[in-house]
Amino acid sequence: MPELPRLTEEDDLVRRLAAWAAETADDELAPVATSATLECAEEMFGLPLLPLLRRLYEEIADGGFGPGYGLTPLFHAGFGAVDGYPARIRSRSGGQPWWPRGVLPVLHWGGGRHAAVDCTSPRGSVLYYAPGVGQTGAADTWIVESESLAEWLESWMHGTRWQRKPGCHSRTPDGPILWDALSSRLGSAD
Repeated sequence: MPELPRLTEEDDLVRRLAAWAAETADDELAPVATSATLECAEEMFGLPLLPLLRRLYEEIADGGFGPGYGLTPLFHAGFGAVDGYPARIRSRSGGQPWWPRGVLPVLHWGGGRHAAVDCTSPRGSVLYYAPGVGQTGAADTWIVESESLAEWLESWMHGTRWQRKPGCHSRTPDGPILWDALSSRLGSAD
């Protein structure tokens, strides 16, 4: 009898997240992204998507599930995760670049706030972008929400971490964990 493939922790997470998404969706889930769509997305983004993030789009749905306005579709009339990315890294706020390379917006909370995945980090750090949160410049608006995409997705299913009011981003008694790579990543955004 052939040996069955072993499920990994990531396989289990994707399976549980798919079931959770189907149970909590107001409507039918969007179709999954095709291989051609994913290849086009990675070409436009300029980097491979984090494997776990790619699996969400490829195995669950091309956006629309999760908290806030749901996972951002890869392409959506200039407001998708990928088709809006080139304009983000070129645009400026107050004459300064504001969106770092390699960071893909994956969820919109409204009011200009986003969750984004750093696709250059091995575990897919999840960053929270909130304009106007800080008083001392752009660094105050990029906060590390989670060191790992997998942990962040677990928080979706358990209803923790993402249910915060604006300004309540702290995971430590000392305040938000600011993303220290911002300035080096903005410098390369020209």
